[in-house]
Amino acid sequence: MSLSNAWYIACEASALKRKPLAVKIFGLHFVLWRDAGGGALAFEDRCPHRSAPLSEGFVKEGCLVCPYHGWAFGSSGRCEHVPALADGKTIPSAAKAHVYSVIEDQGYIWVWPSDQPAQGLPFQFPHLGESGWTTFRMSTRFESSVEACLENFLDCPHTATVHRGWFRNPDTREVSASVKRHAQGVDVTFEDEPITKSLVTQLLYPKGLPLRHTDRFIMLNMSRVDYVFGPQHHYIITSQATPITDSETQVFTVVTFCHGRITWLMRLMFEPMSRRIIQQDVDILKKHGDNVRRFGDEKQTHAETDLISLHMQALRRRANRGEPPPSDESECVIRIRF
Repeated sequence: MSLSNAWYIACEASALKRKPLAVKIFGLHFVLWRDAGGGALAFEDRCPHRSAPLSEGFVKEGCLVCPYHGWAFGSSGRCEHVPALADGKTIPSAAKAHVYSVIEDQGYIWVWPSDQPAQGLPFQFPHLGESGWTTFRMSTRFESSVEACLENFLDCPHTATVHRGWFRNPDTREVSASVKRHAQGVDVTFEDEPITKSLVTQLLYPKGLPLRHTDRFIMLNMSRVDYVFGPQHHYIITSQATPITDSETQVFTVVTFCHGRITWLMRLMFEPMSRRIIQQDVDILKKHGDNVRRFGDEKQTHAETDLISLHMQALRRRANRGEPPPSDESECVIRIRF
């Protein structure tokens, strides 16, 4: 296993139409395109002839055509036609585009950016498309690493500063955080979480119902946040982080929720607030990323309130070295203030 041996979202399915689309994952360049039947394909964005970008070409008769000399490649990657080649001449056997595994699922195009055989199915977003649930999606570019993004999404203490008045306000009351670290990630459940006055709590939280809040890091690149106020009121924010480079990440967020009989109405308030809040994260992570590039991250100090980051980093580093995850689990309760 390594970090590249996994399914990553390359784009929303609706973004891939008739024209080829260039994407970058782990610093590698891919071209996405659709064959004659509408199926999604992923090639290395390089023609094997003269290395021209195939993403600048076009699709014709079920083939991806290079913009330089017109070489046409079928769904297997094999060159099917060379316009300048005389009749009866053989197309070189090396004229084959580098093909990667791709799946179209849940409204996204997922790519396996490794030459290792693809395994299993992509992550399944909870309650997506189910009756009684409403969903909206966000796609956000961060000038920061995957790990910095995931830590941010699962880090409660920053919300009272970065999202002050919008999401949370500072509160001196202590909260019990039950932290479970295991081979597939980290689960943190907050008990008796105080609800401070903010725009989100005033407009979205049902009055008089107890809150159960859980944050999860899910290997290799997922975060999930649940706010549950009983069976009829449940908010789930799930994000998948696709590394463009070591310091740039495209985050695909699925927000799925139910709010009783007015679920559809809540989206009118919830979606614009979510977009404003995630833009605040974009801004602070850019400043954070700029300073990491300036000073490095070797001197960062960790505290007990960093509930997820150290275990997440350890799991991802083991995976990147091809090592299996640790078999041991740990559980603890940490007192924390928001």
